[in-house]
Amino acid sequence: MSEIRSVGFIGLGNVGSKLAGSLLRAGFELTVFDLDPGAATPLLEAGARAGESPRSMAEAVELLITCLPSPAASASVMESSDGILAGLSAQKIWLEMSTTDSREVRRSGRLAGGLPGFRGLPSCGQRQYIDSCGLRSAGLRTHHARSLRVGS
Repeated sequence: MSEIRSVGFIGLGNVGSKLAGSLLRAGFELTVFDLDPGAATPLLEAGARAGESPRSMAEAVELLITCLPSPAASASVMESSDGILAGLSAQKIWLEMSTTDSREVRRSGRLAGGLPGFRGLPSCGQRQYIDSCGLRSAGLRTHHARSLRVGS
């Protein structure tokens, strides 16, 4: 399995903007999206691409990371008509890093896990897929939780 190069990052708040910046500096092809377009400006000026919608990003990138501020925001970005679930497909990996609760993570995981050919699950996924992401090259440490769980 080859290392992932195209990454989408949705949610560019206090945590997300810094994590996305690390991915960009590590050389990943980064596409970003935030409901506040101004949040993306520093990353766009540094070379990231602007995502049109969560759906278009899920369709275009190999790895999609969400880092959203609440369970309601996560549900909206996932399930709207132009949301992530409408764009996820086979050979995609989704990493959920949002500030949310265990019920929402498990619920979203069940929704995403039911998509044909979808291979990555929020927060953990299958170890070989997470290891293939190449996140360590961005200076990010990964922890495999074995099954769908939340960390806090």
